[in-house]
Amino acid sequence: MGWVVVKVSGKIVNPDQPQLVREYAELLSRVSRGKRLAVVVGGGAVARSYIEAARRLGVSRGLQDMLGIEAARLNARLLAYTLGSKHACLHIPQSVGELLEAASHCEIVLLGGLQPGQSTAAVAAITAELLSAERLVLATTVDGVYDKDPRRHPDAKLLPRLTYTELEKVLEQSVEPGRYELLDPQAIRVLERSCIETVVVNGLEPKNVEKAVKGEHVGTIVTC
Repeated sequence: MGWVVVKVSGKIVNPDQPQLVREYAELLSRVSRGKRLAVVVGGGAVARSYIEAARRLGVSRGLQDMLGIEAARLNARLLAYTLGSKHACLHIPQSVGELLEAASHCEIVLLGGLQPGQSTAAVAAITAELLSAERLVLATTVDGVYDKDPRRHPDAKLLPRLTYTELEKVLEQSVEPGRYELLDPQAIRVLERSCIETVVVNGLEPKNVEKAVKGEHVGTIVTC
């Protein structure tokens, strides 16, 4: 069976939304019958609160990143424990070596961050490349990629399909820091060089993720 990587925002999988975590566990269990899954979970509000506190305390940027990584791993562990050992590896990989080891025998591998200076979107891209994944499904809190930030512009238009080059241009023109995060430059470079398809969907509706994993057209498809 081929691999699909799913990157889930920490705004979706977190301890404040147990019902949504359960829904994700159920859908991952279903779709893993036909695909092997690597699921990267973001740190969300927990990560941001720790990072902000550390910044105020004068902690270095690298160690701030480590706090964010630990928060992402906690969210990943919450989802892993909900899935249970029958379906997923309960150990959360903390390095590329551990990721590859888990991938050698687990149907579903869950992870958060790996190292400082790297977003969880970049981790998802690198994971997709290492596993020669069919696609990366990016579960966000918006319906896909828009020509401008849909949170600030009601007239923003959803773009059903575009290339990585076009995506970079859209993000350069429309994104305000911390407001409309999709893929950072490092993630885009990795995905583009290995020509891995990315599908951007609204992960607040888990069925969108299920459709994307199965290869159905939903949200925005980004290709080489």
